[in-house]
Amino acid sequence: MKFRLLIPVIVVLVAIIFAAGCTGSGGQTTPPQTQPPTPVQTTSVSTTALPSTTGGSTQPGPTQTIPPATPVSISVEKAGTYSTTIITHFDGGKGMSAVSKVDVRVTRPDGSVVTGVLKHLMGETVELEGTQGTDRVEVIVTMNTGSVYKVIDQQMPYKTRG
Repeated sequence: MKFRLLIPVIVVLVAIIFAAGCTGSGGQTTPPQTQPPTPVQTTSVSTTALPSTTGGSTQPGPTQTIPPATPVSISVEKAGTYSTTIITHFDGGKGMSAVSKVDVRVTRPDGSVVTGVLKHLMGETVELEGTQGTDRVEVIVTMNTGSVYKVIDQQMPYKTRG
């Protein structure tokens, strides 16, 4: 009588072993091939003074809003009192992985233009030389989709004490 109970138990155990895939051929299994990590290319900060033949406008124009699904935060300021350096800071945001490029353009009162590329990594900055007058700063964000947004277009006055 005990044989009748033992046979179904053995059959169930063998079925579980087959279902679990533990009936390997006894040979070694080859681990899956993994791709070596791809090196990340970084763009260096570059500044270029471009003399403008037509003269760049120092009057700000309209800006655009990046879609709410991919927000990023960028801030712009003059370095401090009696400084002409304009600092653009990438503060990050949910959409920072969707950004492919951030261009910064400073138009000086004499019409000359200075440009720089801001790395789209949290905490990165680019410093461009302004003047002792009121400079126009534009920040243009290019997304991975190819969409381009001018997110900042403002005047930056020279700061003096008093």
